[in-house]
Amino acid sequence: SQTMGGSSGVLLAILFAAASDAASKGMDVAESLLEGLSRMQVIGGAGIGDRTMVDALLPALLALKLGLAQAAKAAREGADNTASMLKARSGRASYVGADQLAGHVDPGAEAAARLFEAIAD
Repeated sequence: SQTMGGSSGVLLAILFAAASDAASKGMDVAESLLEGLSRMQVIGGAGIGDRTMVDALLPALLALKLGLAQAAKAAREGADNTASMLKARSGRASYVGADQLAGHVDPGAEAAARLFEAIAD
């Protein structure tokens, strides 16, 4: 949370702190991470379709109970879908015009997809 650029580090710290709280209450890994993402979304304000890392994280975490390979596939699909989103409603990309967003995957979503792909590999 202190060294990652932009708001990503802080948002991921919120996710993992909330996930840790949920795990300490007996939730499994997938449920805990979903709880963490939920808290991150409340604080950060982003949701599916806003062209952020949430577009990769939520599908991945929903698929996690099916295994890491399915989670990685879902994250990749979610990230790739951001390339066709011409309006970012949250995050740094919200300051960029549609002509510059078209065809480019959101960096936060790409990072999340690559993380899941590396873990699955």
